[in-house]
Amino acid sequence: MSQIDTLTEELKKTIIESDEYKEFLRLSEIIDKYPDIKRAVDDYRRENFFFQYSDDVDDVMSATQDLAKRYEDVKKQPFVEQYLRAEMCVCRMIQGICMNIVGAVDFNVDFLYDEF
Repeated sequence: MSQIDTLTEELKKTIIESDEYKEFLRLSEIIDKYPDIKRAVDDYRRENFFFQYSDDVDDVMSATQDLAKRYEDVKKQPFVEQYLRAEMCVCRMIQGICMNIVGAVDFNVDFLYDEF
Protein backbone atom coordinates (compact mmCIF):
# COMPACT_ATOMS: atom_id res chain seq x y z
CA MET A 1 0.00 0.00 0.00
CA SER A 2 1.36 3.41 -0.93
CA GLN A 3 1.83 6.19 1.58
CA ILE A 4 -1.04 8.13 0.01
CA ASP A 5 -3.35 5.12 0.36
CA THR A 6 -2.29 4.65 3.97
CA LEU A 7 -2.83 8.31 4.83
CA THR A 8 -6.17 8.33 3.00
CA GLU A 9 -7.31 5.40 5.12
CA GLU A 10 -6.14 7.20 8.26
CA LEU A 11 -8.00 10.34 7.23
CA LYS A 12 -11.19 8.39 6.54
CA LYS A 13 -10.92 6.71 9.93
CA THR A 14 -10.30 10.05 11.65
CA ILE A 15 -13.37 11.60 10.00
CA ILE A 16 -15.54 8.61 10.92
CA GLU A 17 -14.31 8.76 14.52
CA SER A 18 -14.76 12.54 14.82
CA ASP A 19 -17.32 13.98 17.22
CA GLU A 20 -18.87 15.91 14.33
CA TYR A 21 -19.51 12.81 12.27
CA LYS A 22 -20.75 10.80 15.25
CA GLU A 23 -23.25 13.55 16.07
CA PHE A 24 -24.41 13.61 12.45
CA LEU A 25 -24.98 9.83 12.54
CA ARG A 26 -26.83 10.04 15.86
CA LEU A 27 -29.19 12.66 14.50
CA SER A 28 -29.58 10.74 11.22
CA GLU A 29 -30.86 7.77 13.20
CA ILE A 30 -33.44 9.99 14.89
CA ILE A 31 -34.60 11.47 11.57
CA ASP A 32 -34.86 7.99 10.06
CA LYS A 33 -37.48 7.05 12.66
CA TYR A 34 -39.91 9.60 11.20
CA PRO A 35 -40.43 8.82 7.49
CA ASP A 36 -42.58 11.88 6.76
CA ILE A 37 -40.10 14.22 8.41
CA LYS A 38 -37.18 12.47 6.71
CA ARG A 39 -38.84 12.90 3.32
CA ALA A 40 -39.45 16.60 3.99
CA VAL A 41 -35.90 17.13 5.25
CA ASP A 42 -34.48 15.37 2.20
CA ASP A 43 -36.67 17.53 -0.07
CA TYR A 44 -35.38 20.63 1.72
CA ARG A 45 -31.78 19.44 1.40
CA ARG A 46 -32.23 18.62 -2.30
CA GLU A 47 -33.74 22.02 -3.11
CA ASN A 48 -31.13 23.85 -1.04
CA PHE A 49 -28.34 22.01 -2.83
CA PHE A 50 -29.87 22.94 -6.18
CA PHE A 51 -30.04 26.62 -5.24
CA GLN A 52 -26.45 26.66 -4.06
CA TYR A 53 -24.95 24.95 -7.12
CA SER A 54 -27.20 25.88 -10.02
CA ASP A 55 -26.66 28.61 -12.55
CA ASP A 56 -30.42 28.61 -13.18
CA VAL A 57 -31.21 30.50 -9.96
CA ASP A 58 -31.05 34.26 -10.41
CA ASP A 59 -31.25 35.31 -6.75
CA VAL A 60 -29.85 32.59 -4.51
CA MET A 61 -30.47 34.56 -1.31
CA SER A 62 -34.14 35.13 -2.13
CA ALA A 63 -34.62 31.52 -3.23
CA THR A 64 -32.99 30.28 -0.03
CA GLN A 65 -35.19 32.51 2.12
CA ASP A 66 -38.29 31.29 0.29
CA LEU A 67 -37.15 27.70 0.79
CA ALA A 68 -36.64 28.28 4.53
CA LYS A 69 -40.12 29.77 4.78
CA ARG A 70 -41.72 26.82 2.95
CA TYR A 71 -40.03 24.33 5.29
CA GLU A 72 -40.44 26.42 8.45
CA ASP A 73 -42.77 23.91 10.12
CA VAL A 74 -40.42 20.99 9.52
CA LYS A 75 -37.41 22.96 10.73
CA LYS A 76 -39.23 23.76 14.00
CA GLN A 77 -38.59 20.19 15.09
CA PRO A 78 -35.53 20.56 17.37
CA PHE A 79 -33.81 17.44 16.06
CA VAL A 80 -34.31 18.60 12.45
CA GLU A 81 -32.47 21.86 13.02
CA GLN A 82 -29.76 19.97 14.95
CA TYR A 83 -29.47 17.45 12.11
CA LEU A 84 -29.10 20.18 9.48
CA ARG A 85 -26.44 21.93 11.58
CA ALA A 86 -24.58 18.65 12.11
CA GLU A 87 -24.71 17.91 8.40
CA MET A 88 -23.34 21.38 7.63
CA CYS A 89 -20.55 20.87 10.13
CA VAL A 90 -19.48 17.58 8.51
CA CYS A 91 -19.74 19.09 5.03
CA ARG A 92 -17.59 22.05 6.05
CA MET A 93 -15.03 19.74 7.61
CA ILE A 94 -14.74 17.68 4.40
CA GLN A 95 -14.82 20.82 2.25
CA GLY A 96 -11.99 22.28 4.32
CA ILE A 97 -9.92 19.12 3.83
CA CYS A 98 -10.51 19.22 0.08
CA MET A 99 -9.71 22.93 -0.19
CA ASN A 100 -6.55 22.42 1.84
CA ILE A 101 -5.37 19.66 -0.49
CA VAL A 102 -6.35 21.48 -3.68
CA GLY A 103 -4.64 24.62 -2.42
CA ALA A 104 -1.42 22.73 -1.77
CA VAL A 105 -0.96 21.15 -5.19
CA ASP A 106 -0.14 22.97 -8.40
CA PHE A 107 -3.02 21.82 -10.56
CA ASN A 108 -4.18 24.26 -13.20
CA VAL A 109 -7.96 24.23 -13.69
CA ASP A 110 -8.20 27.52 -15.58
CA PHE A 111 -9.50 25.62 -18.60
CA LEU A 112 -12.76 25.10 -16.71
CA TYR A 113 -13.45 28.82 -16.83
CA ASP A 114 -12.77 29.45 -20.50
CA GLU A 115 -15.92 30.35 -22.38
CA PHE A 116 -16.74 28.48 -25.52
